[in-house]
Amino acid sequence: MSINSFLKYYRMKDWRAYFTLGVFGFVIAKGFLFPILDIVLFLIIGVLLLAFGFSVNNFFDVKEDKEKGEAINFLVQNKKNFLFSISPGILGLFLSTFFGVKVFLFVLAAGLIGFFYSAPPLRMKSRPFLDLISHGLFAGALIFLFPLLIFSPKLTLFHYLIAFSVSYLSAMLEMRNHLEDYQSDFKAGLQTTVCFLGYENSVNFLKYLAFFYPLVLFPVFFLISQKFLFGFLILTSFFLFLFLFKRNFQIMDTYCPIFSYLTIAISTLYPW
Repeated sequence: MSINSFLKYYRMKDWRAYFTLGVFGFVIAKGFLFPILDIVLFLIIGVLLLAFGFSVNNFFDVKEDKEKGEAINFLVQNKKNFLFSISPGILGLFLSTFFGVKVFLFVLAAGLIGFFYSAPPLRMKSRPFLDLISHGLFAGALIFLFPLLIFSPKLTLFHYLIAFSVSYLSAMLEMRNHLEDYQSDFKAGLQTTVCFLGYENSVNFLKYLAFFYPLVLFPVFFLISQKFLFGFLILTSFFLFLFLFKRNFQIMDTYCPIFSYLTIAISTLYPW
């Protein structure tokens, strides 16, 4: 297999948002204060789990990807490619044992959710609402919590509130992706939330989710400080004003990661 095919198989170009989310959790946990070997091991496990999640999704999505014209040329559903898909997950699970039983069980649970998100018989990505919930977990909250479980002495309400907001955001992004794939998913017979609700109803549902997203972030900023809360309220009002009149979901791409989570990270490193 060529290097180019290898990169396509594991879809490394699509890792950026998820890798950044893991780094965000790492910063919140102040993992940079720990020994370099722990940091390197954490990064290796994170990379292996991302490779596992994307390759398993590729393996079980051959039919749908062919409908979209996105199937990888050499990918067929056979034992060799199946083993190639799950091997990063197995290796990542083994390496997680160096951080103790708690981290091992966490990685095991995250791996199972990621696997059955794509794999039959559960194939959660083709079940209405379960697709959003499962994606919100394994491609959202669990990525954020993974470094905290390793580097933070204990998880607090602050961490859980951020995890919930990340899960909420991940579910919204998944629904937006399904809206873009509506025609091909419908032809392939998938029962995603969007296919179940219909295109127009799904667009309206996503608008409501986006509109109420700041309410999910409010308690996070409330716990940080009143100074950050005041800034959050001003910028959120501006965001909602733009969103109501523009109805452009790309506004969320700026508001959510750049403003919200960057501000949270800065406030953790430099509390006022």
